[in-house]
Amino acid sequence: MSKNLWQNQDFEKNKKYWSAKDHSESLKIRIENLSIVNNILQKNNIFFFLEGQTLNHVFKNNCLDPSDHDDDIGVYYKDRKKILRLDNIFSKNGFEIIRINDTMISVCRLYRYIDICLFKNYLLSTGYGNKKFPKKYYLKFSTLIFENIEFKIPNNTEKFLNTRYEIK
Repeated sequence: MSKNLWQNQDFEKNKKYWSAKDHSESLKIRIENLSIVNNILQKNNIFFFLEGQTLNHVFKNNCLDPSDHDDDIGVYYKDRKKILRLDNIFSKNGFEIIRINDTMISVCRLYRYIDICLFKNYLLSTGYGNKKFPKKYYLKFSTLIFENIEFKIPNNTEKFLNTRYEIK
């Protein structure tokens, strides 16, 4: 798989590009991207869930954060190779894989990207890279419907988000 992967400066250029645009243009693309990725992963039996600020904003406000530069979903690391084998399906849907590493795969369509965070289970925690969270939130998942798209979210999401973002 020969890829034209993005470097750090490419992510910075992307952030600057969208910061100068009208948010409504970006939000439309982001919702479409989440819907397409949702369909691809579901059709290929890959379990995933909303993650990071995407989860935080959608759960609390029922909308994407207009100022966020990316969207985030989580999958379990065991599905990493399975996702990479979907390269042709992503391409047919207008996506390009722009980042591949041990903790994340990023896919981009219409210059908006989604980080697919590769979660691993540990003895008492679940997470990716340096981000580890109490395992209890990842033992069960709830369902959240956003823009007529069904997403899984960690168990007891409100408490989890308050803990994660240290809101008291």
